Amino acid sequence: MEIVIAVAERIVEYTVEPVGRWLCYSCHYKSNMENLKNQVKTLRNAKDRVQHAIEAASNNGDEIEDDVKTWLTEVDGIMHQLATKKFGGDEEEEESRNSNASCLNLKQRHQISREAKKMAVSYRPASQEMVTPRNMDYMTFDSRISITNKIMEALRDANIHKIGVWGSPGVGKSTLMKEIFGKAKEEGLFNEVALANVTDSADPIRRIQGEIAEMLGLELGPDRTEIGRAARLRARLEKDKEKKTLVILDDIWKHLDLEEIGITPSKRCKVLLTSRDRQVPSSEMGTEENNFKLDILEEEAAWNLFEKMAGDSLKDDLVVQSVAIKVAKACGGLPIALVTVSRALKNQKNLGDWEDALVELTRPPPEHDTRIWSPVYSCIQLSYKHLVGRELKSLFLLCAQQGYYISYRDLLKYGFGLCLFHGIHTLKEARNRLDKLVRNLQDACLLLQSPHSSEEYYMHDIVRHVATIIASNDHNMFVMRSDGGQKAWPDVDALKRCEALSVLGGQYPEKMEFPKLRYFHVQEKYLPTSIFFQGIDTLEVLSLTNMVVTSPPFPFPNLRALCLDGCKLGNIGRIGKVSTLVILSLAYSNILCLSKEIGSLTHLRLLDLTNCVKLHLIPSNVLSRLVNLEELYMRNICFLWEVEEPNNEGKLASLAELKHLSHLVTLEIDIRNGMKLPKDLFSQDLERYKICIEDIWTSAFEGEAFSRTLHFKLNMSFQLDFGIKMLLKKTEYLYLDESNRTTSILYELDREDFQQLKHLHIRNNNIKHIPNLRTPAVTFPILETFVLKGMTSLKEICQGNLPLTSFKNLKVLKVESCQKLRFIFSSSIARGLSLLEELNITRCNIVGVIFMKEEENGIEEAVGDMMLFHRLQTLVLEGLPKLVSFLSTRETNSEGSHDLQLPLLHHHQLSFPSLKELHLRDLPRIKHVWSKEVFSLFPAASVSTSLPQLKSLEIEECGVMEEIVEREDGTDPTARLLFPSLNFLRLDGLPKLKSFYQGLRTLESSSSTVLHEQGGTLFGVEEVTVQSTSLSLSLSLSKFTAIELLVHLFWISNGTVTTSCYYT
Repeated sequence: MEIVIAVAERIVEYTVEPVGRWLCYSCHYKSNMENLKNQVKTLRNAKDRVQHAIEAASNNGDEIEDDVKTWLTEVDGIMHQLATKKFGGDEEEEESRNSNASCLNLKQRHQISREAKKMAVSYRPASQEMVTPRNMDYMTFDSRISITNKIMEALRDANIHKIGVWGSPGVGKSTLMKEIFGKAKEEGLFNEVALANVTDSADPIRRIQGEIAEMLGLELGPDRTEIGRAARLRARLEKDKEKKTLVILDDIWKHLDLEEIGITPSKRCKVLLTSRDRQVPSSEMGTEENNFKLDILEEEAAWNLFEKMAGDSLKDDLVVQSVAIKVAKACGGLPIALVTVSRALKNQKNLGDWEDALVELTRPPPEHDTRIWSPVYSCIQLSYKHLVGRELKSLFLLCAQQGYYISYRDLLKYGFGLCLFHGIHTLKEARNRLDKLVRNLQDACLLLQSPHSSEEYYMHDIVRHVATIIASNDHNMFVMRSDGGQKAWPDVDALKRCEALSVLGGQYPEKMEFPKLRYFHVQEKYLPTSIFFQGIDTLEVLSLTNMVVTSPPFPFPNLRALCLDGCKLGNIGRIGKVSTLVILSLAYSNILCLSKEIGSLTHLRLLDLTNCVKLHLIPSNVLSRLVNLEELYMRNICFLWEVEEPNNEGKLASLAELKHLSHLVTLEIDIRNGMKLPKDLFSQDLERYKICIEDIWTSAFEGEAFSRTLHFKLNMSFQLDFGIKMLLKKTEYLYLDESNRTTSILYELDREDFQQLKHLHIRNNNIKHIPNLRTPAVTFPILETFVLKGMTSLKEICQGNLPLTSFKNLKVLKVESCQKLRFIFSSSIARGLSLLEELNITRCNIVGVIFMKEEENGIEEAVGDMMLFHRLQTLVLEGLPKLVSFLSTRETNSEGSHDLQLPLLHHHQLSFPSLKELHLRDLPRIKHVWSKEVFSLFPAASVSTSLPQLKSLEIEECGVMEEIVEREDGTDPTARLLFPSLNFLRLDGLPKLKSFYQGLRTLESSSSTVLHEQGGTLFGVEEVTVQSTSLSLSLSLSKFTAIELLVHLFWISNGTVTTSCYYT
C-alpha cells in the first residue's frame, strides 16, 4: 500500500501538479500578469540595491566578486528580454499559449530575486550634500566674485594642481570654500568634491582622512593606522583614471604632508588649501603663485552685508540707521564681526541697544563674554594662541601698546630695550630677528602694512581690541586711550602688577605705584612727573612723545631705552648719567645742544636726532666717544660741521669723528654747507644709509622706505672716492643734480654700479646720453622708476643696441624738459616694458615720437605686431610741439617730414587695457589720434574693449580736433557707446571741436546713472550713462568757436554731475 501511495504521489508530482499549474496560470492569467509586473519592479529595485552596494564597495577600494558580476549580467539579459516583449490586451492570447514560458520566466525571476536578496547590502550614499548652503548675499560682492573667478580659473587649468587662499581670521575663507564647493559641482569640473574642515584639531591627519573619506563614501575603519588609512584613501582617489576629484582642506594651521594624509595632487586630484597664515599654503605649494589673499570687505560692501543681515528695522528709522552705520564701520569690514553683530541686533528698533553695541565694539569688555564679542574674540584669540614662540606673542602684544600706526623703528627701539629678542646682543642681529617676526605677524594677518610707508604698520581695530584684552587679562599690560578702548584706570592692585603701560590720552589718577613696570609710553601734552616717577626701579623702556619734560628725574637704574620724540625739553644733561642706556631718541625735539655728558653713554647703540631743527651745537669728541654706536640718524638738522684742518682743534664736532664709529651700519645724515668731505668718510660696511649732500632733503619719493639712498647736488669740489663708489654699488635710490658741475660723475661709474638701483632721478645734467647705456651688457636690471628732468644736452637715452631685459622691471618713466631729446626708447626696448604703469613725457621741444620703430637693412619692423602695455594706468603727453606719433619710424621723425594725417595712437598696434588716466595737452601737430579719416580720438568699435578702466579723460590745447569719438561707416545710430569707468572729463582749448560723437544716441556704463543734456550740441546725445556716482565735466566754452554751446541743464539720477563752464 505504501508503495502504491508513493507511486501515486510521484505521478501526481510529475503530472497533476504541472497540469494544475498550467490550469492555474490559464485560469488566473490577469493576476499572473500583474504579479509578473510586480516581480519585474522588484527585480529592478534589487539590481539598484546591488549596484549601490558595488559603488560603496568600490569607494572603499574593495574588489567585486565574480558571482556578483555574473548576477548583474543575467539581470541585464532578463531586463533586455522584458523590454522586447509586450504585455497588453492584443497579446493576451499569445501570452496564454505561452503561459508555461511565462511561468518559467517568473520562476527564474523569483530565483534571481532570492539570490539578489541574499547578496544585497545596505547602501550609504557619499556625503556630497553635507556642506552648509552658501551665503549668496555675502558672495555677490565684487571682491568675492573676483577671487572666486580667479580660483575657478586656476581649477580649470590642467597644469595647476594646488591652490591656496589665506586671509585674516573671520574674513570669510570658509564661506568662500562653500561657494567654490558649489560652483565646482555646478560646472561639472569634478566628479567628486570633498571638503574637510581641519580647524584646531589635536590629530589633524586622522580628522582630515575621516572627513574626506566620509564625503567620498569611503570606510576607513577605526582600527587602521594612519599609514593604512592613507594607503586606502590614496587607492580610492587614484583608482578610477577617468574621475576628477577636488579636495578642499579648510582652515589649516600648520604645514601638512599631503602624502602622509593619502593625497597626491595631480590633474585628476586637485587640492585647495585655506589658512590664516600666508606661509602655510605657500609652503604646501612651494610657491607664492596661485596663493590668493582674501581681504576684508570695503566700506560699501560691508554696509550692504550688515544692512541685509540686520533686517528691515534700519529702513524705517533714520536715527537708528545713522547709529547702525557707525556700528557697521566699527566692525572694520571683517565679515565675522559684521554677521555676528547684525544677527544680534536683527530687527532691533530700540536705539539704546544700537548705541550700546557701538560702545561694546569701540570699548570691548575685558570679560569678552557678551553676545557680540564672544565669537569675534574667540576667532582672533585662536590665532594668537597659534603664534609660535614667546618672542612672536610678545611682539604682537607690544604692537597693541602703540598708536594706530606702528613704526618699525619704534618696535626696534622698544624690543631691543626690553630684551624681547632672545640671544640677541647687537642691533644688527635685532633687526634680522624683528624682520622675521614682523613677517610672521603679517603672514598671520595680525599685522597689516601701512599704505603710507613700508616701515610702518597697523592693526585691524578688532584685532587690536582683542590683543589689548589678552595683554590686560593675561600679561598685566594696559593701554589707556581717549579715542576708544579702556578709559577707566585699573585698580591699585592691578597697577602694582602692571609691567607695561601705554597712556595715549585721558586723565591721570591722583596717585599710582608701579613696582613692576618695565615699559612706559605716554603721549600727552604734559607729564605730571611727581605722580609717575615714584619708585619705578624696574623700568627698562621710557617713551614720552609730544610732551613737555622740564626736568625728568633721572637716573633709572635699569633703563635701557629712552625716547623723548617731539618733546619740549629742558636740561637733559642728567641723561649722561644713565650708563645702562643702549637706545637714545630725541627725534623732532627742540634741543639746542647735544651736551658733552652724552659722550659718556659708551654702551649706546642707537642715537636718533632726526628733525632736531634747532640743534646748532654738538661739541667735539662727543660722537667719536660713542664707540659701540650702530645706528645714527641726523637727517634734517642745521648743524654746521667743523672743517677738519691739520692744526685746527675745533670746539664743534667734525665729520671725521664718524670714522671712529667702527660698528656703524646705519647712517642717515644731511651735509649742506658744501664743505670738502673727509677722505673715505663713508665705510663700505654701511648696510643702510640715507645720505644727502649739498641740498635739503627731497620729498620726491616721500613715504617710501629706501634702505640705501644717495641724494647728491654736487659742486665742482666733490670727489668720487672709494667709499662713495662702494655705496653706489649698493644704492637703491639715486638722486643726482649736477647743475654746478661741468663734468658728470656718471662718466666715472661702471655698469656694475647700477645693478641694485631701483629708482634713478637725474636732473640738470649736461650729458648727451646715459654713459653706461652704450654697452651691450644688461643695465638697470631691477630699475623701477626712471626720471630725467632738465637734461638740456641729452639727445638719446640709450646709445646703441641694448639687451631687451635692460628695463624689464620699469614701472614709472618720466621725462621732462629735455630739449634735445628726439625720442624716448626704441620699439624693441618698449616691447620689454611689460610692467610699465605710468608714462609721463612733458615739455620736450623736439620729441617727434615716443617709441622709435627700428629698421634693419632698410626693412621696417613688422606693422602687424601688437605692442601691449597691459599694466599702463597713466599716460600723460604734454607740451610736445613736434610730436606726431606714439610709435613711428626714424624717417617720420626727421625734421620737415611730419605728416599731420599720421595718427598718434595706432589702435591696431597699441593696446592699453588697464589705462585709467589719459591726459593730452598742448600737442599742436596732433590732428587725430586713432583714425586717418576723421579728426577724432577714439574709434567707436574699439573704445569698450581698449579702455574698459578709463576713469579720467583730459584733452586740452589740441587745436585741430573736431570730434572726440569717431562714428565709423555703418554704425547703428541707436548704438550705445560704453565707458564703464569714466568719472572725469575735461575738454579745454579745442577750437574746432564739433561734437562728442556724431549721431550717437546713448553713452553708457553698467550702472543706471543717466545724464541728460538739453539744448546743447556739444555731445550730440540724448543720454549719457556713467558708472560712478559722479561725473565731473570741465568745459571751457569760450574756446569752442566752431559750434554753438547752449548747455542749459545737466540732470543725473543716483549721483551728481559737476560742470565747470567758463564764458567770455
